[in-house]
Amino acid sequence: MASIPSDIQVGTRIQIDDDRATVLYIGGIPKSTGQWLGVEWDNDARGKHDGSREGIRYFTCRAATSGSFIRYHAKKVVAGCSFLDALTSKYIVDLTQDPNSVYDPATDAGTVYLGGNKSIEVETVGFGKIQKAQSQLSGLKVVGLSDMKIVTEGKDQDIAKADLSIEDLDLSKNLVNDWFTVAKIVAQLPQLKILRLNHIRLLPLNDPTLASVSSTLPFQHLKTLVLCNTHITWQQILLLEPLLLHLEDLQLSGNGITTLSPAPNQFQQLKCINLEDNCIQDWKEIDHLGSLLNLETLFLNGNNIPSIKLTPDTFKKLAFLRVDRNQLQHWDSFNTLDRLPSLIKLRCHENPLFKGMHVEETAAQVVGRIHGLTTLNGNTLTERERIDLERFYLKLCTRDGDSHETIMTKHPRYGALCKVHGEPDLGLGKNNVGLATTSTLNQRLISITLSHLPLTSEQALMAKHEANDLPAPVHTITKRVLATMIVRSLRHLIQKIFGIPASQQHLYLIQTDQPQSMIMDISDDLRDLKYYSIAQGDNVIVLDY
Repeated sequence: MASIPSDIQVGTRIQIDDDRATVLYIGGIPKSTGQWLGVEWDNDARGKHDGSREGIRYFTCRAATSGSFIRYHAKKVVAGCSFLDALTSKYIVDLTQDPNSVYDPATDAGTVYLGGNKSIEVETVGFGKIQKAQSQLSGLKVVGLSDMKIVTEGKDQDIAKADLSIEDLDLSKNLVNDWFTVAKIVAQLPQLKILRLNHIRLLPLNDPTLASVSSTLPFQHLKTLVLCNTHITWQQILLLEPLLLHLEDLQLSGNGITTLSPAPNQFQQLKCINLEDNCIQDWKEIDHLGSLLNLETLFLNGNNIPSIKLTPDTFKKLAFLRVDRNQLQHWDSFNTLDRLPSLIKLRCHENPLFKGMHVEETAAQVVGRIHGLTTLNGNTLTERERIDLERFYLKLCTRDGDSHETIMTKHPRYGALCKVHGEPDLGLGKNNVGLATTSTLNQRLISITLSHLPLTSEQALMAKHEANDLPAPVHTITKRVLATMIVRSLRHLIQKIFGIPASQQHLYLIQTDQPQSMIMDISDDLRDLKYYSIAQGDNVIVLDY
């Protein structure tokens, strides 16, 4: 039975195979011999208990199944390496080769196959040159050391002596366990601007640690700090704030954050905060961020926010907001967003409010309620589309009242839009409004078929078409779309449906209503479908090359 080495203590991070854990107990267990390690796994489902055994509590876990007792085994329990050891092992060329050898392109050629498909070959000329360049550590700007088992900064000032120029560093999924170690690494990288610490478990800051870290101002150059899936709390973030003097981008997704206490006079340089996939259930928590004078981007997708209620004169520079995958259930949340003077980009899909609603009506409701939007759910709005949606919104408004005055109490922008587009007809009668708006929507939509063909060039498509021998589609689907949809938005739709990146799509319209069936290249992303005379029943061919 191997003895536990002295460098493994309570709080030490270890790795076993691909799983990481924190040591929370070292000692004996009744009815067992020798010493055991009580660990809390990063993966809550990896363990067997919560730190207690047979009624005795040895340590405390955050989840009922994240704790285990394990025996120490030198070959299985990895306690980690230093930063510089990890860096050199990944980026330095094998030193057993001749260090004085001259790069020869003729000997640096070969072939790799993408995704195991041997029909897709990529020539690898230059890989050796890239490796040789990477071996010059001092010239590296972007460094990825994710999952390299780093636990320490190494010997005193070893990193500084390497004279590194790293600007973007990924230390995600490593074994560093405290901010003091992180600070000692970062303090030796004076050009570092972006630091990624995803899936790391850091001990909470306390006053002595904070004082030690503060003495060197190690994070003063950081512009972006990424702490996703670390279980860090907002209170810990506020403690760090005095050290983040020039931080502009803070990424905190997946941390189980529920509250955001006020941060007066803090984070005034921040332009972006990502709080997606947390556990925030009340906009009052988000309101604490409203005083951040430079905040331009706010990601709140994947929380449980039921409504949005803005405090006046807050979020003055907010230009991009994500609230998709929340619990928004009332249009008042979108009416209040109209108060944001700088909001131009919004993502809001997958909320209960939109369940069962056609995408066109959803767009009309949102665009009609919020002035100035240029992008909605990833789709850029042209001026023509905006006008179209606002006019449709006015017709939808007539469902909510028999007079313009009554409608305005429920639709704050109604009066302003009537001045621009004219007042909608209220004479249809309330019982017929739903039928009228549905009919209007149906008249505006056209059904087209999207067909992904297994061809790799326009020439092949032309030849197959002339021979009346088009192959069977790999995928095909019929969609109802607006004739005013721009081609760029159609590409985004195809990407979602077929998984073909927009940049690789080549679109063609086969016009069967012509005397001779013709193929038209659909290439201008800023044109709408009407420009290409795409009409009801047309077939849009999608090639991927």
